[in-house]
Amino acid sequence: MRWRGCVFLLVGWGVASARAEAWPPLQGAVGGELQVKAYEELGLKWEATLVPGGVVVRTLRPGVDVEVLARPEAGGAWAWTVRRGVVDLTELWPLLRARAGEGAAGWSVSGRVELSGAGRWDEAGGLTGKAGLALREGWARSDELGVELGGIEADVVTSDLAGGSLPAGQTLRVARLSKSGTEINALSLVFGLTDKQVVEVSGGGATLLGGRVGVKPFQVALAEPVVNASLDVDAIQLGEVARLMPWMLEAAQGKLRGRVELSWDAVKGLGVRDGGLDIVKSDDAAFRLTPSPGLLTGSMPPVFGFMPKGWKWARWVGIKNPAYTPLKDIEMGREGLSIETFQVTFWPDGPATGRTVAIHIVGKPTGGKLVEEVVLDVNFHGPLTEAMGFGLNQEFTGFNFKME
Repeated sequence: MRWRGCVFLLVGWGVASARAEAWPPLQGAVGGELQVKAYEELGLKWEATLVPGGVVVRTLRPGVDVEVLARPEAGGAWAWTVRRGVVDLTELWPLLRARAGEGAAGWSVSGRVELSGAGRWDEAGGLTGKAGLALREGWARSDELGVELGGIEADVVTSDLAGGSLPAGQTLRVARLSKSGTEINALSLVFGLTDKQVVEVSGGGATLLGGRVGVKPFQVALAEPVVNASLDVDAIQLGEVARLMPWMLEAAQGKLRGRVELSWDAVKGLGVRDGGLDIVKSDDAAFRLTPSPGLLTGSMPPVFGFMPKGWKWARWVGIKNPAYTPLKDIEMGREGLSIETFQVTFWPDGPATGRTVAIHIVGKPTGGKLVEEVVLDVNFHGPLTEAMGFGLNQEFTGFNFKME
């Protein structure tokens, strides 16, 4: 992990450049500057000062306030302690972004990193001890991607100062992640990092659309990051889903649950591999359609005629279609439907038809008996994010309905 260099490199310099056996008990103070080559691009310099009983190394750059005390011990060893460690990401981000490569381009970042640690150094055992990093008040935004993260916090602690692994139990928390009007809240991940630089996520979750999403364990190799994760979805509010589908649902209530398997890589981005959601059976699960003239009645006449079509009065002579008016009320949102079935099915790349998402709905009219049941099948083609309404995109293809 690159962050540990802020603590370990300056400690290593202090203890390696002044051998304890060559020093008498320290009295008074001396000063000077040290330019650590690894951090020249960040403009970091260190000031070493002799103090009674040891040496203090401090940073000399705005935005980086780090102070480490190193004390000589018997046999040439040194004890070290991070007395103060605060890094202002707002101040350093322009330089860090340049070092991070193309992936950081277009991102704005702010926050505060707090460093801590203590341990020992000797020539035989090297650097040992425990060091920690705490990220507080983190914030990040990409205008290009339309993504903003707020309330980012992380707590990372390790005793593997040389190898850079992290034991299980490290935490990352994001209070709010928003993209094009959609929000994910209370996002959390619990993870570790092996000595082979593989991130092992042991759990986590988030709140989304009024419900809770749980993250099952998965692994990601940092050398070639590819994510395949499975999510348990519980109590997603159908009313929140309706808000993302204003072209279809005027209002809705009820809860969805199920599972979704996600994938991500640097080339394809975020996708859904598999999964589905189902309605939680309840008496109050219902919805009303957004007014859509002809959606249900477009292929049926209001009157069943029995006169030849060429006759002048043919359209006015016949038997009234009893289903026409109640279906017209349903398609215009004047009458709601009690939900019997509400199923959402995802495909990895879409089946042969090219569908990526399908919604199957079976509803019973809440106020009439002339129409016993209405079945709606909605098939989406194209990117999943558009199909699910991110950005409230109303331009889509493959919008098909079937009424029985």
